[in-house]
Amino acid sequence: MIKVISGWGGPGGSTVAFNNLVNLFNSRGRTACFYTPEKWDGVTCKWDSQQNVKFNKDDVVIYHFMKFGKRPPVKKLILSCHETRVFPIKEHSDLIYDDIHFVSKFQKEWQGVNGQVIPNVFQKYSVKLNKFKVRCAGVLGSIDANKRTHRSISRALDDGHEDVRLYGGISDPNYFNSEVLPLLGSKVSYRGIASDMQAVYDTVTDVYHSPELETFNLIKPECEHAEVNYHGDEGNDTQAEYWRDDKVYEAWKKLL
Repeated sequence: MIKVISGWGGPGGSTVAFNNLVNLFNSRGRTACFYTPEKWDGVTCKWDSQQNVKFNKDDVVIYHFMKFGKRPPVKKLILSCHETRVFPIKEHSDLIYDDIHFVSKFQKEWQGVNGQVIPNVFQKYSVKLNKFKVRCAGVLGSIDANKRTHRSISRALDDGHEDVRLYGGISDPNYFNSEVLPLLGSKVSYRGIASDMQAVYDTVTDVYHSPELETFNLIKPECEHAEVNYHGDEGNDTQAEYWRDDKVYEAWKKLL
């Protein structure tokens, strides 16, 4: 069995990526489950509480944003790293793993350790016909200084949008209160965490994204697939690649 375990289960890019990966594994006939401390409404894959994890000798464990006190009795142990500054691997000498998974070449080079690069699986949202009659801008993702949410809002307003909608969790309340809250008003609204992203892409005509540092941008390919205009202003080139699901699965088969 493939057991994907993360120390973080709330809304965010890593949760979305693991949800998509577990769904991919199960769609290919593998048995996989996603374990987190809590379940976010946006999780659609097979899920269970992290407290219920039990290990078997034939298991392959993919773990993220957590540590093991000792090696679990499993076939293979893979550290899946989705971060840079938040989780610098070299500063955690007590990590236990057989291999490391990175989501982009940039991230692997930044971390400076050996590992396998396999891009994230992104959701293929459908195209809603005749939705471009009313312009509506979306600012998607966690709300914090690294995402530069305020910059995305300003860019949307500068482009003439009169309906700008924010979707995402407030991961930095101080940043939200000082940089984002003053921008809310008749043209800008905060819609909370979206559990149904298809509905969001059915509504917005343009998406603005301005992260300072991001290891893998899930929003860009989602927009392209849903035929929503993507306006990127990334602070760095992450060298992220977007693969077909078949290619992603074949790469994971070799790593497992």
